[in-house]
This record gives sequence, structure tokens and C-alpha cells, in this order.
Amino acid sequence: MILFLDFDGTLHPLWTFERGEDNVIAIPYSGPWLVEAPTLERILQPYLYRIEIVLSTAWARTRGLHAARGMLPAAVAERVTDSIWLPELALDYQASRCSRFSCIQMWLQRRRPGYAGPWLALDDDDELWPTEQRHRLVYAVGTLADPAVQSAFAEMLGRDL
Repeated sequence: MILFLDFDGTLHPLWTFERGEDNVIAIPYSGPWLVEAPTLERILQPYLYRIEIVLSTAWARTRGLHAARGMLPAAVAERVTDSIWLPELALDYQASRCSRFSCIQMWLQRRRPGYAGPWLALDDDDELWPTEQRHRLVYAVGTLADPAVQSAFAEMLGRDL
């Protein structure tokens, strides 16, 4: 199984919230980063032997695959083989507003042509994700800290997609 893994909004929040006098103010999250990586490792542990992880996080594009992989727990990091951000597709990413789903599709076509095996994405971005492919998405709204997200993720890992 291939797992497409996002970081922002999945392994740490995107925002923090502070109560003002009359309202709640959203402030961009400034760390610590990947606070839910131990949760990810715990959930993946029974399945690591059969999972290939491809990073779908923008961190792999901006910081590089090696640096992004190095931020993960060792057992998870050793299963990371690639990133969806292929240099040869840079113009395709920029030419149109590429959804996460379409970026994953481009990676599959380029790196695994004809692949018919199971794959799954853990991501907080479900924009333009086709209805007929939503069974491949663990929508991590609220990050992996959310018990409902953890449960959905574990359940999906346990079945062939």
C-alpha cells in the first residue's frame, strides 16, 4: 500500500485560537511542528511492513525530501521513498491550480504507471477530491490528534482499498 502523507493540518494544526474581548482570533500556528508524528507512528506500527510512504506535504518541495523525511520518527522515515513534488512536473504544478488529488494522480502516472494496488492519503485538503475516490482519503480535519481521525485512519489501513 502507498500512503500519501501530508504534514500541515495533519501532523500539527494550521491555526491557534485566542479569545479576544468580543471574539475569537485565529493566529497562524508557529510550532512545535509534527506534534502528532508519534501518533502517526503508533497507528502505522502494525502496517509499516507493507507501506510505502510518499510525502505529499509541501515541506518536501520547499525543504527537500531528505529534510522532510528526517523530521519523522525513524520507523516511519525509513518507509518514505519519494515525494509527489517531482522536478519534471514543476511546470504542471504551476500551470494550473493543482489539487492534492491531481498531484497524487500525476505522481502515480509518472512513478507507478499501471499501478492497481491500494493507496491512501492522509491529508487535511479535500478540495477537488472526486466523490468516487473519497474512500482513499483520510480527511484529517482537526489533525491526527482527533480520535475520530485516528479511528478512521486505523480502519482504512486495515482494509485493502
